[in-house]
Amino acid sequence: MQTCSAIMQTMDWDIFRYVIAVADNGSAVAAAKELGVDGTTVIRHITKFENERGVQLFERLHSGYSPTAECEAIIKVARELQEGVSEINRRITGHDLRLEGVISVTTTDSFLEAVVADIISEFCALNPLIQIETMVTTDRLSLSRQDAHVAIRAVREPQDHLVGQRIADVAFAIYGTSQLVEQLPANSDGSAWGAMSWIGTGESLSRSTARLWLNEHVPEDAIKVTSDTFVAMRALARAGVGLALLPCCLGDPDPDLVRVLDPVDELATPLWVLTHPDIRKAARVRAFATFAARQLRGQLALLEGTNS
Repeated sequence: MQTCSAIMQTMDWDIFRYVIAVADNGSAVAAAKELGVDGTTVIRHITKFENERGVQLFERLHSGYSPTAECEAIIKVARELQEGVSEINRRITGHDLRLEGVISVTTTDSFLEAVVADIISEFCALNPLIQIETMVTTDRLSLSRQDAHVAIRAVREPQDHLVGQRIADVAFAIYGTSQLVEQLPANSDGSAWGAMSWIGTGESLSRSTARLWLNEHVPEDAIKVTSDTFVAMRALARAGVGLALLPCCLGDPDPDLVRVLDPVDELATPLWVLTHPDIRKAARVRAFATFAARQLRGQLALLEGTNS
């Protein structure tokens, strides 16, 4: 069996992405989702590496993939190298004074549809030499690794190493079609909700405040359908499947939906425009972050649910 140092000297460095992703996620399927590739691609790369190097990277258990001691040694060095490369890239980006090049922006589909798409359109019209890459996901991407340059996210507390501006408290409320809402008793305080059909949150929203609220206030057997994004939940609500808990910036503008009661106070979540301190002074990053924050503040009524 080869030693860790011998393996590292002749290694295909791209394998690091697969090894680290599998180790972090505990499965090839979850790693593939993070990397944006097919699950068989991850398995093929891991198996090929193991066969060629004569080393077992993971124990294949019923509960998932567990790194071996040899794999842990490789991952330790890989993370150090990955962070070193990321730091170099951040410093290079951070000293770039040109209003040109690529900016990667991560947000959710809810915010992209409600406000961010228009912001990007306006920014691109003003800055024709800057190209925007959008990454729409409910997962937190790493700004340290420059998975994205700017994040527009609703989170209670941003990661400690990030800097940015708090824009607003994003409001959530209950929505349904007028036909469905009419079935609720007048002046309903929520006591009749258990008798209604509901749209629940899927796996990608399992740690969201919306999921916690639904778990507490809506009986499990009242959840008729679940979905992984608020945009999809809105589409299901519009089709009359059931009531849905949605960001007001998605629900209020929809002519086919009616808001039930005022926004749920405990679900208000701060919206941030975030970046990494090493790249915030890059001209194109600073220009977009500043522009986005200003435009978002112009949409406070929509974000905070005071339009209705």
